[in-house]
Amino acid sequence: MKTLMLHSVGCEKENWYRKWLSISLDHFENFCKYIVNNNFETIFLDTWIEDPNAKHKIVLTFDDGYLDNWVYAYPILKKYGLKGTIFVNPEFIQDGTDIRFNLEDVWNNKIDESQLSLLGFLNWAELNAMQDSGVIDIQSHSMSHDFHFYSNKIVDIYTGQPKHNWLPWLSQPKRKPYYINEDQSKFVKYGLPIFEYDRALRVRKYIPDEKLVEYSINEYSKLGDSFNKKEFVSKLNTKLNEFPGKYESDEDMRDRYTYELSESKRILEQKLNKPVDFICWPGGGFNQSSVDIAKEAGYKAMTANAKKLVSLDLDDLQIIKRNAMTSFIQTSKRNHYIKNPNFLTNLFKYHNGSKISKYAYRSRKLSLIILDKLF
Repeated sequence: MKTLMLHSVGCEKENWYRKWLSISLDHFENFCKYIVNNNFETIFLDTWIEDPNAKHKIVLTFDDGYLDNWVYAYPILKKYGLKGTIFVNPEFIQDGTDIRFNLEDVWNNKIDESQLSLLGFLNWAELNAMQDSGVIDIQSHSMSHDFHFYSNKIVDIYTGQPKHNWLPWLSQPKRKPYYINEDQSKFVKYGLPIFEYDRALRVRKYIPDEKLVEYSINEYSKLGDSFNKKEFVSKLNTKLNEFPGKYESDEDMRDRYTYELSESKRILEQKLNKPVDFICWPGGGFNQSSVDIAKEAGYKAMTANAKKLVSLDLDDLQIIKRNAMTSFIQTSKRNHYIKNPNFLTNLFKYHNGSKISKYAYRSRKLSLIILDKLF
């Protein structure tokens, strides 16, 4: 059985820093046609867990809960009689009770496709509509999808870089669902020291000394065009003996992990009136402590790859191993479907009904990466 990971559909040309997470609409539709024409059955994870090795079945999963899952992915899946699972973070669910237009409205001549809103995150009304349809199943992606500092080594200085757009999530968590469509760089003071960081559910959080943070911001404000980041970071690191910061306690880390795992499960179950039994770790970030709390919370299975499972005590927690179908970068380097000529390579190479070679496809994706970096 193949379990496939997607994120976004139809946003590969949008003005979005993470547009590399998206596959084109025509690729996705032809991919769905391939599944139907070759008699594959798509199933939810509650069926998968009964027989993970069943033949000719596919689990389609979508991470993060992007708005385009409602606008594009859901109508296409519904059109072809397929099913998908969406992993969502409650902190990223948008406000609002209005269900936004999607591709079905375009087909019914209610709106032109050019007028569809694509960028953003799902709201509860859309999640409930998809869950009730039987086409989509909603599961947990943890509560926050955050990153945290994990060491006292300073590696960068905040100057509004898109790669650090998770920092505003920490300072203004209620604005998280809107980060794609609004400039949130001013939510964080320029000059903030950035320490080594990783996924929230993989680390013990390091908490910088407030005096060091204040010193860094003040010193940065004086430099202007003379700012040399390498020298500035080096100078700040020499201040760590004077302002060492601290790490969260065992109790605080456990409380944070419990919030991420148990609270997300509780909220989703309450809002959607359904069981939530599966956890998808954001960015594949977990450790033994977070796995233990996932088991305590009642999850039956978690996403992971084999390399990250060495030495972990999983007990009865089953593993959902997925093949990525998203990243341009992954496609150009090591994506699984590039390596499997019998299934994944062919089904994803259909574009307007024709097949392109894996080499041409990788070349196209790589050129998009280079162009994106240049411009």
